[in-house]
Amino acid sequence: MTQSKENPEKNRELISEESMKDLLTKQLEVVGSGGAFVWAIFFLCVTPNILNGFHVSSYTLLGHLPDDQWCGIPELQDTNWTHAQKREIAGKGLDSGGCTVWDWNYGHLAEMSYEAALNYTGHLSQISPPAEVSCRVKGQHEFAHPETTFVADWDLTCDRSIQRTSAQVSISLGKFCGSFSFGILADKFGRKTSFTLGAAFFIVGSFFCTFSPWYSLFLAGRFALGAASSGLFYPAFTMIVENICLKHRSWMSIAFSASYPVGMIILAIVGYVIQPWRHLQLALTIPSLLLILNCYLMSESPRWLISNQRYDRVYKILFRQPSHYQIQPAVAAPSQVASDKKSLEPEEGFSLGQKLKNGPLKSIIELYANSRVRRMIFASYFMFCVTSLSYYVTALNAANLSVSRYLYIIGTGLVDIPSYLVPVIMLRFTGRRLTTMFLFLWTGVSLLLVLAVPSGSTTWIVAFAMLGRFGISATYSVVTLYTAELYPTQIRNSALGTCSTFAHVGSISAPYVVDVLGALGWYIPTTICGCCVLVAGLLTLTLPETGTGKLSDKVESSASSTPTEPAEKQ
Repeated sequence: MTQSKENPEKNRELISEESMKDLLTKQLEVVGSGGAFVWAIFFLCVTPNILNGFHVSSYTLLGHLPDDQWCGIPELQDTNWTHAQKREIAGKGLDSGGCTVWDWNYGHLAEMSYEAALNYTGHLSQISPPAEVSCRVKGQHEFAHPETTFVADWDLTCDRSIQRTSAQVSISLGKFCGSFSFGILADKFGRKTSFTLGAAFFIVGSFFCTFSPWYSLFLAGRFALGAASSGLFYPAFTMIVENICLKHRSWMSIAFSASYPVGMIILAIVGYVIQPWRHLQLALTIPSLLLILNCYLMSESPRWLISNQRYDRVYKILFRQPSHYQIQPAVAAPSQVASDKKSLEPEEGFSLGQKLKNGPLKSIIELYANSRVRRMIFASYFMFCVTSLSYYVTALNAANLSVSRYLYIIGTGLVDIPSYLVPVIMLRFTGRRLTTMFLFLWTGVSLLLVLAVPSGSTTWIVAFAMLGRFGISATYSVVTLYTAELYPTQIRNSALGTCSTFAHVGSISAPYVVDVLGALGWYIPTTICGCCVLVAGLLTLTLPETGTGKLSDKVESSASSTPTEPAEKQ
């Protein structure tokens, strides 16, 4: 019996590693060209991105400012005065939105009738006007429909309103941390491992946000959601790019990106039906449990398994049966053995600084060592930061434009879907630089035209804001492609990584621009974005065209080109 069990292992056919790679790669091309394998990857990767779309604009619904707020005075609660009379006595003539009240002796006023109290306070105001004090000194804030926003649960108004903005900043900080940490995990431990960890963060963060009794725990949940969105997005998108053939890869990539605004549209519809914010958060949390099914059904990326020499596992995924091959051990040549021994010997004559300079920090140093590349990278930083800033400002700016937040989110989602298709057409005919500049200028002019519209013309204001949203969404996809082609292979990942960091600076700044500067003037957020985007459009004139030639591999060849030369002439 023992011998019969060992026979299958002993009878496995020997095959060289290169032949095994070729066999698996060809089979991946076959199964990746259509059929159940392709559709399984597509649906398992697209559905989590819809969940990510829930949280792009969820802050607009969950944390909106109450429609009305005032200061409730405890001493006046037991009087027979009407609600309007109590507000009149406490804040007559004040324009602070309920943040401050007059420093009256409300215990004494409560013993009077309303008419007597009104005459008494009016007489005292003429003799010695009372001080204006914070509402929290005399009472507490009260809100209209407090169940619709977490602002009422934790009293995040007036001097604490900046803490409300932290809810959206936590999402952006989570994305910032998750973008590089989950990317490293995906390369090191596999796409499915990173995806599974991201799903766990997503579910736990969703429950924290739903049931948290403390604002700090709520912020921790929002941070986890931001990190999880990166943990779901990058492995899922990589799975499509790595394993789907070129025929389906293009439209599936566009469909993957379009699933994001689909989530925004679903959010607006569900938010309109379910008004209480905790119930809405729970409604957004329940679908996240489907991620457990995604993790169970999803296989590891075959191409990642091939690159990490896990041939038996990838064979079973592609052929749906155990492998009957055994890798034949490679015999190293004597010269190679000798060179390997030399490589193991400790290097002498190199300091720690030199080792770092020639090792991990080499690509970062090359980004700034050459003046030509340095000018390009600083222009790219500004472009990424402005693009991300404008993208999130236009997503969160409903309150400043005095429009229904539900209609605004739906409009934003509907505008985003076609914005992913337009660059595909433009890039075929106008090249990278001209397309990027045109979209930047389109966005900037559209956002600045908001200034030309009277403040009461909400329809026109929103129309120009949506035109700007269309332009910046289209710009986002083009800028990423353009930047990847600008830099040589030696420093391409470093360039994209540092540009991504500046993009997150923009997304982290966006909530403050909307909430803090928007409170000073409803037009300020769109004006800032419009001006910055126009500058970014002009900066593209200093960059070379990359769509007419091959990509460069070395910094020297990239640096030798002029801004108007195609890459082919380098």
